[in-house]
Amino acid sequence: MLVRTHMHQEVELLKWMILLALAGALTLAFAAGTAGAKELRPPMSEPALLPGEIAELAAPMGVEEAKQPDAQDDVSMRVWRAIDAQHHKDFDTAIELWDAVQMPCETEVWKHVALGQAYLAIGEVDEANVALVMAKELEPKNAVVHYFLGVLRLQQAYLADEWNDAEGPRTMNLVSQTPRDVVPNTKSMYRLTALIELENAITFSPRLHVYKSLVPDDWPTEAAMAPIVHDLLLATHADNFVAKAHNMLGDLHLQRGSLEQAEHHMDNAVAGGLSVVYGYSELAEEYQNAGRHADAMRANLKASQEESGKIAPLRKAWENLRDSVL
Repeated sequence: MLVRTHMHQEVELLKWMILLALAGALTLAFAAGTAGAKELRPPMSEPALLPGEIAELAAPMGVEEAKQPDAQDDVSMRVWRAIDAQHHKDFDTAIELWDAVQMPCETEVWKHVALGQAYLAIGEVDEANVALVMAKELEPKNAVVHYFLGVLRLQQAYLADEWNDAEGPRTMNLVSQTPRDVVPNTKSMYRLTALIELENAITFSPRLHVYKSLVPDDWPTEAAMAPIVHDLLLATHADNFVAKAHNMLGDLHLQRGSLEQAEHHMDNAVAGGLSVVYGYSELAEEYQNAGRHADAMRANLKASQEESGKIAPLRKAWENLRDSVL
């Protein structure tokens, strides 16, 4: 019995050895066949180059990187010098410096704003108009651009004539007059456009980023820090332009007879830190002439807070109170 069992185990072992030998032989044969196939396959040649014209068309479109200025062209220092000259009211020098500096595309609008204010300060209205119109084309919703355009239109209104029929009631009006070529060109039209520009300045003021750098921080410079928009606003006296726009709008609406709007803008100018010296007294007089004595009294009380002399507006406030009761 033991002999039979032993023989059976030897037979099984022999079978497994034969199977392993066959598997090894097949593996060697497959490897040899693959190597032979690789030797028979012809070597792959490198692809030929495309013809010249096709190669140019097939080349990927590259994007030109923005070139930074050379170390010699210190844009930040140039801008600082221009701002400093404008701050010290050396407007001729400021204009020369601004003309010579090449601003980045994203902040070029502020160069034209500075030029517009400098030209306005020296009375060069036409040059100021060119600079500010260019600034408006660059950024149509820039609040400071609209503010200075409003100031420019008021200056043009001061220098302009009026249509004869717009000067007020007359016993005789001219029916024949040679029209001008350019519009707006009359005092009333310039005042209207000034009103629109100043209203836009207030509307767009929340969009303004006063801490935006005028020159990229990674540009080479010797300046300790790059100039920002707020520095330019200080140099051009436009840091409180919203309150100043309200102040001018109060006078414009008062002259147009829009008394409620005039009072609204005067109130906002005072809230912005400005002093409305005689605006409330003139407003109270207009209310009184219209028979609105209660409104006139309110304007007189506001005038007593703004004017140095308190007695006169307080006395008029008492008179308007009496008239409103009677």
